[in-house]
Amino acid sequence: MLFQKDEIFSYHKKRNFYSGLIFLSTVFIALTLLILATSGILKFEIPGLSAVQKLVLYVSKEIQKPSLIGVFFTTLFGGLFFFYLPIEFLYIRATYSKLDGSDLIMLHILGLLISFSINYFLGRIAARACIKLISPKKFYRMKGFLNRYGVLAIFVFNALPLPAPILSAILGVIRYKKKIFYPVFVAGQLSQSVVILFFVRYVFTGKIF
Repeated sequence: MLFQKDEIFSYHKKRNFYSGLIFLSTVFIALTLLILATSGILKFEIPGLSAVQKLVLYVSKEIQKPSLIGVFFTTLFGGLFFFYLPIEFLYIRATYSKLDGSDLIMLHILGLLISFSINYFLGRIAARACIKLISPKKFYRMKGFLNRYGVLAIFVFNALPLPAPILSAILGVIRYKKKIFYPVFVAGQLSQSVVILFFVRYVFTGKIF
């Protein structure tokens, strides 16, 4: 059997695609069932489920207030690439409250540090499945793009209301350097947080913190 030089990217392509799709679909279904169970939509007899439901209720109440711990919960859970919360909207709402500005920013960033770290390392764990799903050729093309423009992309995605949680998982898949990823992502989120806080509070009260 003869092989061409470029066939390394297409060998077993269909089998790899379906195996990667099955893996990611299984993870998605498991997470969906867990979320439905903890929210009370589905009734499962799972040990400790009532405690988890109480925790979910507590977290949701703190986010709705908002409180400082609610601000932390917003980015801790909303920063996960598989769990959606309107982070920017909830942060803007929190800036209208009487919460201390410096504490607000610190807890907002702290929650993102934890959730983005989870995204990054889940990306590293699921890297093989992702490569199978999107094909190695596209994967290495994407990796080359992010290695070239990664710093700018990370900053822009975090400074603007773009899907930064998804990007953090992708960076984990390509094993992007953590010593570059963390400072740039924090700089982008810090810029966004300070700008929002400045405009909301200075315009209405003349004070920032």
